[in-house]
Amino acid sequence: MKNTTRILILILSSCVTVPLIVTLGITLFQTGKPVDLRASPPEKQISLLEKSLSQHQTVFLSPEYYPALPARVLNSLPSSLEAATATTNITSFYRLNRERHFSLLILGTLPASTALVRELIDSPLWILSDVSPWGYILSPNLPNTSKNMRWSPPSSEVLTQEYRDITKRTEWLIATAENLISIRRMSDAEEFLKSASATGKCSTSLLAAQASLAASQGRWNDALTHAREAYHADSRNTAAAEILIRALTECGHPDEALNVARKLTEHVANQETLFLLARAANASNSKTEEIEALRSLVKMARKQHQLLGASLTYLGQAYAKNGERGEAMRSFEEAISQPELTQQQRALLKHLIDHLKPDEVIPPKN
Repeated sequence: MKNTTRILILILSSCVTVPLIVTLGITLFQTGKPVDLRASPPEKQISLLEKSLSQHQTVFLSPEYYPALPARVLNSLPSSLEAATATTNITSFYRLNRERHFSLLILGTLPASTALVRELIDSPLWILSDVSPWGYILSPNLPNTSKNMRWSPPSSEVLTQEYRDITKRTEWLIATAENLISIRRMSDAEEFLKSASATGKCSTSLLAAQASLAASQGRWNDALTHAREAYHADSRNTAAAEILIRALTECGHPDEALNVARKLTEHVANQETLFLLARAANASNSKTEEIEALRSLVKMARKQHQLLGASLTYLGQAYAKNGERGEAMRSFEEAISQPELTQQQRALLKHLIDHLKPDEVIPPKN
């Protein structure tokens, strides 16, 4: 096996080549246990980060990595609040970059992180250096940047060499394709899924990824077909359930979407699944259930020290729709205090609060 500690140090020194992040994946498959490839961040990758961050002082890590890192490592990084704010607000990211001059970005697979990746790779200032089931690596696009720094899909020969087990290779292809879909690299994702399909392995995961691709391209009927098949094959497949909920909602089946969302959150309650439950409840006009899902989402975000602005805004809207004027105003007022909101967003929320305030009673003239 290759020296993965040395490889990550090379990554953190901006010396990225196409197969390197593939090699990082090998360490995860040697546990002998089934793993969720898109779980972010994997334990062994964090261990390598901990050993290697001291080699490179200008790294930006997305906030999902922070809870797993010890304080002595975090001292050299932006605070968790700075990282979270920068991940959700591109202006804050560039402000932090001007202070820190990041020479490498390591971003995970949570929605806020992938949204930041999409914004940055559309900019001429950053280039995508690697994609894997565990996230993304971006590097500054400098005049002397080597063309080898730009990510390109690994050849089938490289993947076969790195993953001789066909099932593990298929898992890598599918999970990486899902991350490519998240950053709108559709043609690359399609090629990866074609390669995965040719192996005849991991059929349920493949169907879920094909559903995700179809949904991202606006082909909702195709997404629904693939997601139904995947969900019926394995109703505990989280990715299949999530896409099925979205597809059912988009295709006009809100009640069925709500039933699937309820079952999903019974065994997987996280920010993504709770938001999907709230969305399905909204589409099905189940106002109380929407509010309860959003309240649980806000509670979870508080506990995990996550940003609250968006969740509180959605909760305020749900309260307002349900005629709970006071709760709506309190949610909007707390949302305004959140650091990640822009001035324009704060102004809009203030306008909503003014709209919700009871009309002043004009005293009668004597």
